[in-house]
Amino acid sequence: MKVKTYRILTLIFITLAFSGCIGIEGEGAPHEPSRSTNYDTAEFSIVESPVKYVSFNGIEIGYKEFGTGEPILMIMPFATEMDMYNDTFVKQLAGSYRVILFDNRGMGYSSDNNESLSISLLANDTAGLMDALGMDSAHIFGSSMGSVIAQELALEHAGKVDRLILSSTTYSLDIPQTENLKRRLQYRASDPDTEPVLRKYAQANLKWNGTYERLPEIQNQVLILVANEDVLTPPGMSIKMTEQLPDAKIVRFESAGHLGEQYLPEEYANEILLFLE
Repeated sequence: MKVKTYRILTLIFITLAFSGCIGIEGEGAPHEPSRSTNYDTAEFSIVESPVKYVSFNGIEIGYKEFGTGEPILMIMPFATEMDMYNDTFVKQLAGSYRVILFDNRGMGYSSDNNESLSISLLANDTAGLMDALGMDSAHIFGSSMGSVIAQELALEHAGKVDRLILSSTTYSLDIPQTENLKRRLQYRASDPDTEPVLRKYAQANLKWNGTYERLPEIQNQVLILVANEDVLTPPGMSIKMTEQLPDAKIVRFESAGHLGEQYLPEEYANEILLFLE
């Protein structure tokens, strides 16, 4: 069942809140682009791909999958649906891996049971989806809110995570560096004109207690991707997370903003493929 979506609202919000442009560099010395990948150059469309459904925990989750091989499960950012993701980014990853996109509960093709939302609940939903698909573990990619859910998944369901890829990430909303992000979420949480499902998501983000003290518990190999012009989750936080994680690498992209994989899809995909090799 496809629940009512708010595509116009979310697209306007994403356009205003998240911007990016071209350019790439690594941490420290100039970064060399990864080699080209052998992915299918035929026409590719996330929107036109068939939706599949699984039910668990009193909800129905809509998902789509592309490619074959080891699975990469992708967790969506705030106010986004899987059909809004960048075709080039997903297609490039799907040339080497089985890429699974899904809508978080209450978004896009996924239903909601009116349970109070929390980041922990969304991490449990992700684990439940993996169980429903018969996946013991997977590489996990999360961007923005998706990266927060991914961190909680790695902490609460460690055995389900192979390698962890975090884009536009943070370890807390209660630090000066995330003031812009927190302010926007506070607005969404209280604005009567914001759709109820987005208010619930904003409130869930604001209740999140962060992961900084728990980051050393994440024993997975971690790749952190951050853009130098990201004003919502600035690079300084990603650097601090890299220092706190036992086995982490950071790649910084020049002249891009929040959700950089939407604007530099080939560059981001190449870095992920290189990391997973």
